[in-house]
Amino acid sequence: MNNTGFRAGAFILSTALLALGSTTAQADFLGLYAGVDGMYTKSDDSAGQSDDKFNAVYNLAFEHPVPFLPNVKLRYSDFSNTESSGNALVNVNQSLGVQTLDALGYYEILDNIVSVDAGLGVKRINTKDAIRLSTGNASAVIKNNYDETLPALYVAAGGKLPFTGFSAKAEVMAGKNSDADFNDINAEVKYNFIQNIALDLGVKFGYRAMTVNFDDDANSGFDKIEAKGPYLGLEAHF
Repeated sequence: MNNTGFRAGAFILSTALLALGSTTAQADFLGLYAGVDGMYTKSDDSAGQSDDKFNAVYNLAFEHPVPFLPNVKLRYSDFSNTESSGNALVNVNQSLGVQTLDALGYYEILDNIVSVDAGLGVKRINTKDAIRLSTGNASAVIKNNYDETLPALYVAAGGKLPFTGFSAKAEVMAGKNSDADFNDINAEVKYNFIQNIALDLGVKFGYRAMTVNFDDDANSGFDKIEAKGPYLGLEAHF
């Protein structure tokens, strides 16, 4: 993500937040959203390793009617990859784990047939890379663990098709610091097959693309991490 794009996103978000005093829509009741997705990813790193698999993504959001107090959204993603190779003398086992935790505070600028949310937060990134070399009864392990926390801008927009149970939403997160930058974008369509005063339960299908670029001084062991692919999930609204 270049500086121009980041500044443009910051300007748009700042403008939206300045309008909150007169236009922020608040939830009429307390609301809890909980969801889990199975994301089919092709994860690539700068070392050329890749793996196609399903990964779990967990979502949790809490909305309330208290003015000026932001709503809260959490998202945890776990991407992992293991590979084995070797020859008659040496066996090589490599495991790569990437976990991300998004923590966001956001405001509902619009909340009716068309919805718009905007806020700020952080993305916590943890990478674990381990290589085990073994030959006979001897083995050696090389490990590299790295943590990074980046500030983030968050914008989401969606719409409902009245009386059908169908809705659509797109979310954008982006941020950077002196060691790394990232963008994380997803879009989805959801169908609520249960809708009543106590519970909304829906199935959703979407696509997500996340890219993290590390600077040379970050000491992360990777220049770039990508995780992208379609996902299928369930979401409940209490």
